Order: sequence, then C-alpha cells, then structure tokens
Amino acid sequence: MSVQLQPYEENYKNSIRHFYLPEDQLYFTAMPTESVDLAEGDPTRHPVTILADGKPVGMFVLQDGPRVQEYTHHKNALLLIAYMIDRSEQGKGYATHSLRKLPNYIREYFPEISHVVLAVNMKNHSAQRVYQKCGFVDKGERKLGKKGWQMILEQSFEKNV
Repeated sequence: MSVQLQPYEENYKNSIRHFYLPEDQLYFTAMPTESVDLAEGDPTRHPVTILADGKPVGMFVLQDGPRVQEYTHHKNALLLIAYMIDRSEQGKGYATHSLRKLPNYIREYFPEISHVVLAVNMKNHSAQRVYQKCGFVDKGERKLGKKGWQMILEQSFEKNV
C-alpha cells in the first residue's frame, strides 16, 4: 500500500464529495467539502489530501496563524483539524500511515515548523488511540470545545531549516 499526503487540488473535488462518515463519527469532525470551502476564504487553512495508491481516501487541514496559539505555546506550530478517513476506507491502516508521514510532509511544505498540535474530543477514544500510536503526546492540557472537553495532543520533530 502506498499512502501519500498531497496539498489539496481541485481535481480531488469529485472524489471527496462522495466521502461518507456515519453520524457518530461526523459528530467529531467536518466533511472535506466543508473544510475546502472554509480554506478557500481563509489563507491560514491548508487542506491536505490523503492518497492511497493515488486515490483520495481521506483529508485534513493544517492551520497556521493566531488560532494555533489557543492550543500551544510553541511559536513554530501548526494546528491539525478536520482529520477524516472515508468510511469505506477505514480499517485499512490509512490513518496510521498518513499520520506517520505527517512530520516529513510538514518539513517539506512548512520547513520552519517543529510542532503540530490537535484537539480530540474526550469521547472520541478511537481517534485518541490512533493519534497517540502515531507519536502525538498527551501532556495533560484540556480545552472546552463546542462539543465538550477536548484533549490537546502534540508532536514535536526537527525543523527542516
């Protein structure tokens, strides 16, 4: 299996439009079309497509700018938001593979960055496990979000500059 991370391109639009998440998962994240629409009007949002053998199977957004400081004190950090894998592609290891490729992706496209931070709902145990398995660390920070308490996880790595 070949998993790649690529900046979102317009030619992925038709594929991501057909992504599906059941209600219990949709509660915790946004659908990719919504993420892309928000990114078009916000230069701090950078959508990333998860490809498996060249086919879009998931998506997330890396965000820079002032919002990041709501989650971490690190100045060279990005916020990972709206992470999702299409329901029909779940259970195939794409989440693990894509998250393990994230530091190299960030080094390539954001060479000044050395930290990535995310907020995961305290009730979303499966996502917590995947993030922690892939190197994200819980340092005990919590934040009250729109849908309840969130665990703040972060990952540090060497910068590419």
